[in-house]
Amino acid sequence: MENRLVKAWMTSPAITVSPETNLKDARSLISEHNIRALPVLKDNKLVGIITKRGLLRLDLSVLGIETWNSHADLEDGKVADIMTRKPLTVIPDSTVPKAARVMLENKITALPVVQKGVLVGILTNSDILRFLITGYPELPKPVLVQNCMTDEVVTLSRYSSLLEAHTLMGTKRIRSLPVMENDHLVGLVTRTDLMSSDPSRLASRNNQELSLKILTQDVEKVMTKDVMTIGQNVEVIEAAKIMLEKKIHVLPVLDESQNLKGILTESDLFLMVIQKFY
Repeated sequence: MENRLVKAWMTSPAITVSPETNLKDARSLISEHNIRALPVLKDNKLVGIITKRGLLRLDLSVLGIETWNSHADLEDGKVADIMTRKPLTVIPDSTVPKAARVMLENKITALPVVQKGVLVGILTNSDILRFLITGYPELPKPVLVQNCMTDEVVTLSRYSSLLEAHTLMGTKRIRSLPVMENDHLVGLVTRTDLMSSDPSRLASRNNQELSLKILTQDVEKVMTKDVMTIGQNVEVIEAAKIMLEKKIHVLPVLDESQNLKGILTESDLFLMVIQKFY
């Protein structure tokens, strides 16, 4: 590709917040603009970053727990309470593949773009996907989903507990788990779903009873049931387009008989960007 520099693909200007921004307002910004991360500025200097995953808190009404309102104090919190301080950054003249490597190795979905100490934009997972989609036609031969996907898939049943899902994701270092029933895909639970159910200090301070009640619920309560999937013989560019359009980071991979054969994630596509365009 002719232009592989971050400055050609970053989102600019970036939507930002301050450390004193109310968490409810930060969550509204992320929802309104359909983004996953907000750089945090103080006196025009980057001091942190806050992500959608960090803000999500499970609506316990879904689980039939009416005590949510008496324990959740998200509205009273400030961005400074949960932001990641001293975030990783990238310069405008770095290349997208190098930035993708940083994001992949550190399991992050956004890099603030900083020039001489000033925030000039943000490079997100969506920008990496746009880069891949634009550059794909220049590759010497097509790349199929089955050549990029992870074929050893860890799965759950709909009756597995949230605690079991938490444990699996932690030990396997993965962000999504297909939910199976009688060898058929019936749902998908992601780390974002589980972060929502994490009994954090903002959701259930010193309340072990509430935490236990949350974590013993079935994953069926929080899983996505209408799951977007992709065929194993489809070209990768189609998967990237779906992820970009739907704002999702994972696609279960099915064969012609609708059997689960693997899973394709944003991380797999980031790795492809590194390998094909570095």
